[in-house]
Amino acid sequence: MSRIFAYCRISTLDQTTENQRREIESAGFKIKPQQIIEEHISGSAATSERPGFNRLLARLKCGDQLIVTKLDRLGCNAMDIRKTVEQLTETGIRVHCLALGGH
Repeated sequence: MSRIFAYCRISTLDQTTENQRREIESAGFKIKPQQIIEEHISGSAATSERPGFNRLLARLKCGDQLIVTKLDRLGCNAMDIRKTVEQLTETGIRVHCLALGGH
């Protein structure tokens, strides 16, 4: 059975992940609290340098789904995002980006 994870990233101290969590819930995704990965790290950090995202990668299995609110949550630039999405899809992870209509 496929599991659903969410990755919520913020980059400044005055931000919270609450808006991202609400947006994911509003799109109809019911995600267990232990499957929501929150990270406070600059968007300029490559995905491979993000401890929270690396912990998420270790937990994801073929058939799982990953929800993000915006594509920029998955990388520091277009090439990093592309590499991350390719890595996930090659592993059998389905990526949903709400900003791109992925519900």
